[in-house]
Amino acid sequence: MTNNKKGIRVPPKVTGLSPNQGPPGTKVTIRGENLGNSAKDLLGLYICNANVLLTAEWHSPSKIVCRTTNCKGNGDVIVATKSGGIGTSTVKFRGLNIIPSSLQEVAIWVDEPMQFEKRIGSVSRPSSPLHVGNRDDPLGLSVESPLQFTDDELTKMFPGGCGNFSSKSFEPVWFLIENHNATSFEDLKAGLVHLRKQSANQKTEGPQGFIKTNLGTFMNCQDILTTIHSSLMADEVAENPETKAPTAHLEGLLVECDESAQKIFHKILRNKALADSTRNALNVLNRFKFLFHLPINIERNIQSGEYEVVINDYAKAKSLFASTTVTVFKQIYEEVENKIILFREQLRKRLMELPSTMDDQKKLIKYLVELEAPGDPAWDCINNQQTWLMSLLHTCKDNHLQMGECSIVTEQTCNTQMIRIVASDSRQRPGAGTISAECDMSDGKFVLPRKVLFLEELLDILQETFPDFCKLGQAYFNGNIIIETSGKPMKIDTEKSPVFKKMVSEILKLLSYLVRAAFLPDSLSKLPKHEQQKYGLWNEVTHESASAWLPQCVRKLRSIVTTLSSLDVPSAALENLNELITDLRVHCMIKLFEEAADEVRALSARETWQLQVDDSGGITNLPLLFESIILETLQHVQEVVKCAWKGETDIFMDYDVQQKTVELCVNALIAFSTTLDKLAFEGDVDDNTRLKSDSNNYSQSVFFTEDTQPSVEQCLVIMLSNCSYVSQNIIHQLKEQFDKQGYPKAQEVENNALESYAELDEKIFEAYCEQKIEPLIGALEQGMYAGNMDWSDCPRPTGVRNYVKEAVMKSIAIHAEIHAIAPAFLMRVMTEVFTALTEEMSRLMSCIPKFSQNGALQARLELSALHNSLSPYRNAATSGSFTEAVCVIPDLRSEKDKIYLSELLNQYKSEMQFQLMCFTDDS
Repeated sequence: MTNNKKGIRVPPKVTGLSPNQGPPGTKVTIRGENLGNSAKDLLGLYICNANVLLTAEWHSPSKIVCRTTNCKGNGDVIVATKSGGIGTSTVKFRGLNIIPSSLQEVAIWVDEPMQFEKRIGSVSRPSSPLHVGNRDDPLGLSVESPLQFTDDELTKMFPGGCGNFSSKSFEPVWFLIENHNATSFEDLKAGLVHLRKQSANQKTEGPQGFIKTNLGTFMNCQDILTTIHSSLMADEVAENPETKAPTAHLEGLLVECDESAQKIFHKILRNKALADSTRNALNVLNRFKFLFHLPINIERNIQSGEYEVVINDYAKAKSLFASTTVTVFKQIYEEVENKIILFREQLRKRLMELPSTMDDQKKLIKYLVELEAPGDPAWDCINNQQTWLMSLLHTCKDNHLQMGECSIVTEQTCNTQMIRIVASDSRQRPGAGTISAECDMSDGKFVLPRKVLFLEELLDILQETFPDFCKLGQAYFNGNIIIETSGKPMKIDTEKSPVFKKMVSEILKLLSYLVRAAFLPDSLSKLPKHEQQKYGLWNEVTHESASAWLPQCVRKLRSIVTTLSSLDVPSAALENLNELITDLRVHCMIKLFEEAADEVRALSARETWQLQVDDSGGITNLPLLFESIILETLQHVQEVVKCAWKGETDIFMDYDVQQKTVELCVNALIAFSTTLDKLAFEGDVDDNTRLKSDSNNYSQSVFFTEDTQPSVEQCLVIMLSNCSYVSQNIIHQLKEQFDKQGYPKAQEVENNALESYAELDEKIFEAYCEQKIEPLIGALEQGMYAGNMDWSDCPRPTGVRNYVKEAVMKSIAIHAEIHAIAPAFLMRVMTEVFTALTEEMSRLMSCIPKFSQNGALQARLELSALHNSLSPYRNAATSGSFTEAVCVIPDLRSEKDKIYLSELLNQYKSEMQFQLMCFTDDS
């Protein structure tokens, strides 16, 4: 077929057969895939390589019915179509060579019209299934060849046996030699199967099966015997009245036979009568199933909300069976009436249940009107909803004031839409839950601050029910509600309209005061104490923070105002809500920036010391986390500080708000410098797990695991790199975000933040140099005088001494450490190291009172070796210190000493060539 999307021809595929074996003429149902688009699409149908297309009946692309022809053995069932070509088969059909008789049980169904065996003669005589004629072969086979052995030869071969299968001395081999000496082995196996089936049929049927099959013959025989008996009795009685009937014994036997027949067929006849009665009852049920099923259908439709179906079915049943006189119909109809009465009560009760949408309320009113319910359902609904709204707001406040610090929100207490929004906000702000509001999603539950849950429930009440309440009242006073539902006009009471508007205003004022009492209690400080208690004293019962949820609260309040703008709501009520939103926006911005700063300060606990190394150096994940926190805070606050619609108050136009915003932004940016300072100097890493600073460890890794934490010096370098990265990249990017989102005085915020990070950079750099340089220069004097070195009386030098090499190797270790963590600081750090070394060498040389010629040669050699090793970091200070050191050393008098000095220096360079390669790139 070509019905797939790509137009590829899909060949037919046979996956099922029923039955999967049978003789010629068996009706076979073929199932599979892509078996043709229509009957004309079929080109061929082959079963065991025999084409049966002429008998095929195409039903669908997955079903074909046909009859087999001369099919032998096992073979595939292949379907060929125009659209798909020649198909395949996953099942096989087995063709049987034996055609079962009409009385033989087989595992397949053989239709009577397709019987291939034709009987000669028009009279069919019944015979016992236990009788086997001499002309029938027990194997169901024909004699293949004439007898090749005489009876004498067979008797000698089988003494005492014979070939008659009805004899007690029957020999099967004799029978086979006599009748089937040329029959193939496969045919003999088929004959064995036939013999076994015949034996099973005889055991199953027995005499009862024979009687059932030949019941007509038995009845004819009984009638004939009854006639003979009556004639004989009449003759005997006429001759001798006292003589006993000669057929009395025969009569008794026949009576017993009749009783046996009654016993055999009594159950069958009784079952037939019961079946007929049941069939008649089913016909009645089927004919009037609408009425009989109506009670249960009413219940089901009520449960599924198909109220219009219930009303239509009831109207139909009322028109058909309201005046019926049939008892069973009257009983069913009374049950239907009782269901409808309960249904009316259920509709009225549901109409009084709130919250409910206006569409649902109109439908319920329509249903009650169509069911001719008494009273005025529409006004009852409006009046009930007004009472419910006022009481629900106070009840919501009272319930939340009695709860604990946090409340568990489930789908039963908070609608699905709110939960989706809450979960979305929690995912957008990673880490926010650790500060203000936890969102525990275990067991499908959310843990929210109580005030947030209170506001969500308040606004959900108004968002979902208050607009419908207003629209329902307006539709009622416009006279449209009843016409829309039932088409019947209604008398309007215009005196109720002012009452309805006053009710709307009071609800919105109550909402504004309840929200202020929960989130902005200071704004109600001018109210009397009892008024404050009326709206709730939240500060006396909870001190939880709900900052992370304030943007969602502002969003919900704005949504309420947008919805109410399209309704006929008093302007004073909307003004109260607008002032509430403005105050809550400022409060939200303050809280979010304060909590962002706290979250940044807490980043020290999240330091993993895993470096992210690039061309400019390595940093940990803390700078990126810091940037992410600030950006996410800006993203959350953006929705709050930005005006949602034209005419909404711009909070940055207020001078006090501007100053507070600058302060909040600066505090949030410099909070990370506090984190870096803490990690660099206070040491959040346990000293027992640090790698101790080892001057001889020149291959110390900077990629750390839980078991190998960085040393103190490495922590300083890492924090120095983090600090540099923040000041050079992140601060400016954040300033651009401040400008983009319209924050006031963003340049002032950037300058204050960079000043703080510059101070921290210098502090960390000095601490690192102190940690590294002091041990380095402290070892110079000790190494210089190792072995009681006397500069005035020392042997001729043979090379650079070890203390110089150790100083160079320690410098290489510093270089490797800086290069692995922060290559950008190499020149800065190594220049400081070289400066300290040259200053110390100058000081030490100036302290030597007298040099011998060999001592001068040794001193110049060591100074030159050190100076050449660290020459890439030479500057004016190092050159000055080196010159001062050389000046205190006597000049070499002979050219031989100068040449020897050059040779020793070259020898040093050759020995240290590999080590000094690390400084080559820096030059």
